[in-house]
Amino acid sequence: MHERFSDRARRAMALANQEAIRLHHDFLAPVHMFMGILAVTSSVATLVLRNMGVDLETLRSELNKMVEPGRKDIHATKMAQNAAMRQVVQYAIDEARKLGHKYVGTEHLLLGCLREGSDIPAKLLNGRGVKLEHIREEILTLLRSSTYEDHAGVASGHDAMEWIHQQELAKAFHSPRFWHRLIMAVDSANRLGHGEVSDEHLLLAILREPEGFVAQMLAEKGVTVDWVRERVTRSAAI
Repeated sequence: MHERFSDRARRAMALANQEAIRLHHDFLAPVHMFMGILAVTSSVATLVLRNMGVDLETLRSELNKMVEPGRKDIHATKMAQNAAMRQVVQYAIDEARKLGHKYVGTEHLLLGCLREGSDIPAKLLNGRGVKLEHIREEILTLLRSSTYEDHAGVASGHDAMEWIHQQELAKAFHSPRFWHRLIMAVDSANRLGHGEVSDEHLLLAILREPEGFVAQMLAEKGVTVDWVRERVTRSAAI
């Protein structure tokens, strides 16, 4: 079932499990899920909440005050979902289906927490005036405001997973460092007489900036521009 979850949704699930461990709980509940969602700071769910004027730091602080820790002798590492948490997951899948999405993301898990209704997340958000229909509307607003014209079909459910990744890629496209690396990768491909840019050219672009962290780390292992270029040339000749 979780193979339909986006990378960030899976990350939120893993962090929810960690929160349950930290609190010495032997079960996974909606409150842990909500903590996991808030911990994935660059997700659609957290963007939606910020857009709706929710102070995430204050929300986290209130959550921590409301959740009672379990017994110190509980040391479970992989918790089973309680009934409410199973309901959250089912609601999340249903919300994704209703929105025409082919995946389950953090935004759907957030909707699932609200639809479940009886646990701490729903009570906290409802107390701030954040209602289920408001979250749905904000998600659709984000879909419609996608910066890429070729995402027009996303809101109707076509390739729905792509829009999140494109939103994240937009940040990279505004980075001068990103463009510099990309140009250097193209230059490396041209120097080697290759018709298209591949992984090895991106690696060469990184190594051509020896002051970079990755380049320094690879240099410690003996991976240099000359070494990679030689291996690439040798491989192309085979």
